[in-house]
Amino acid sequence: MSNQVEQANLSNLEDTDTKARLAEPQEREWGTRIFLGFLFVIACGYASMLIYHVSRPPGTVAENDGLMEQCRQICLRYGLVSTGNVRKDAEAYLKVAQQQHLTEGLAQILSETTFTPAKSQDHPLLSQSAPDFALPDDSGKPQTLSALAKDRPLVVVFYLGYGCSHCVAQLIAIDKDLHYFRELDADVVAISSDESAHTAQKFQEYGRFHFPVLADIGNAVGQAWGVYQPQTDGHEEFAKHGTFIVDRKGKVIFAEIGTEPFLDNKSLLHIVAQSQGLAPSAPPEELAAATP
Repeated sequence: MSNQVEQANLSNLEDTDTKARLAEPQEREWGTRIFLGFLFVIACGYASMLIYHVSRPPGTVAENDGLMEQCRQICLRYGLVSTGNVRKDAEAYLKVAQQQHLTEGLAQILSETTFTPAKSQDHPLLSQSAPDFALPDDSGKPQTLSALAKDRPLVVVFYLGYGCSHCVAQLIAIDKDLHYFRELDADVVAISSDESAHTAQKFQEYGRFHFPVLADIGNAVGQAWGVYQPQTDGHEEFAKHGTFIVDRKGKVIFAEIGTEPFLDNKSLLHIVAQSQGLAPSAPPEELAAATP
């Protein structure tokens, strides 16, 4: 009886070993299939990226591209790699994209007779009263165009928010040259669809600017100024950079909108000066006497 039990146990063990040996190749086969499937997915991803890059060469920015795609294309154009730090990425963009870095005194800048300021684009607001607005700043305090531009020229900058490093670059560039604008008794205001609390948080992280930065939630003001278009049956949604100059009388005298920010602060200074009767050819001593 004991021998029969032992033989039965041995038979069961042999059956179990046989089943295990048969199962091992099947398990390895499934593991191989899963691994090969994973490699196939990765290969498809790379192929899709390759096809996309071939169809969209670096630097081809379209107005209906999303914000992240616009930033990607602009970075590719200038050979930039995002570090994740908005301030550093913005300053890297300025080094390669901004042609004029102003260091002279204002009188010398404006007396340069060989310089030709950028011409305004055609825009429905040119020579028209600038559309007023009442928007909150980073502290939630309402700011109005009528108060900001009261008896003084105003540079109005529409940027695409802190999710866009080259957008922030324009604000950094203007902030560095802000003393020139203040010498001309002009001021600056920047507007995006970022919420006030978000802007305040970014100020704490990267440092604040020395001019108001306002929240246009819903882009109603951006639409009124022609830098934002909501999606409609006939048009795709788009948001663009916009730079405007409003003179002392509240009229728009310069407009520039596009897929990249306007970084020519020297032109802005010349146009602001001309709007106040300060010709670029004026002698430095005359200019200094006329500057408030």
